[in-house]
Amino acid sequence: MQLTKKVWKQKNILSNFLYPFSYIYLFSYFLYRLFKSEKKLNIPVICVGNIVSGGAGKTPVSIELRKILSKNFKNIFILLRGYKGIKKGPLLVKKNDKYTDVGDESLIHSFFGKTCMSKNKVLGADYCLRKGGDLIIMDDGFQSIDVKRNVNILVIDNEYKFGNKRIIPAGPLRQTIKSSISMADFTFIIGGRETNFFENLKFKNIFYAKKKIFIDTNKKNLYAFSGLGNNFSFFNSIKKSNYNLEKYKEFNDHHSYKDYEIEEMINESKELKLQLVCTQKDFIKINDKFKKFITVVEMNLEFENIKALARKLNDSLNV
Repeated sequence: MQLTKKVWKQKNILSNFLYPFSYIYLFSYFLYRLFKSEKKLNIPVICVGNIVSGGAGKTPVSIELRKILSKNFKNIFILLRGYKGIKKGPLLVKKNDKYTDVGDESLIHSFFGKTCMSKNKVLGADYCLRKGGDLIIMDDGFQSIDVKRNVNILVIDNEYKFGNKRIIPAGPLRQTIKSSISMADFTFIIGGRETNFFENLKFKNIFYAKKKIFIDTNKKNLYAFSGLGNNFSFFNSIKKSNYNLEKYKEFNDHHSYKDYEIEEMINESKELKLQLVCTQKDFIKINDKFKKFITVVEMNLEFENIKALARKLNDSLNV
């Protein structure tokens, strides 16, 4: 995934070669949307998604949305498929579940509140209703047709943006930028503000959020590793937070760590006198015997104009 993401950042020989196949992908996507139908629920549903393959910040956005909306909604459920989890669901994710059963992102969400994992989103939504849910936030699924949404939120990483702006496999886009503009009720830009770039594309209800990093260590010199959809966004966030990132190592998204991989990094960090750090998503997949050598990087989002965001979201949800 990481190599692909680098290749997709710009137009190149490989991208040009793959460009005709993008039309096949688009045609398949069109047929999928044409013949699928959505189930309407009697509670509001928010979908948080992106249009590029790989990470853009959907999970931290969903976590923040739960906090923002908890004043008016008392039984919020996060609903997601639990990518790479072997269980089908629907089920209520517990903090002591194994990530191999429910997926790493499902487990992260369970630390913050009620989380339903279900490979079938319609069955998962029905489960949330039976459990008394009054709001469902779907983490991922912007392109899916399953449950009717009241609000679609598009998340964009400001560093990567849309890559080379081409459709899979010639680029990272899962759909056209134009179609995403018409679908998105809100657009969240994660990272620094860039004047007029997104405004000129006419995205609706644009809100910017900055990543805030906290690392519980006295050491300033760090060795970071991660297996995310966008590892370099994580590494750059550390660099911008007054830490010295001396070394880093990237793995594919949702990587399951082997003991020898962790041991190698621990030994390297000791030799170089660096503090070894990773995200919570990585930390939960590490053997307990190694965790004392690794510090978790706590990352939160700080939205600009959060009061205006809360007001507009609640208005959209008829609260």
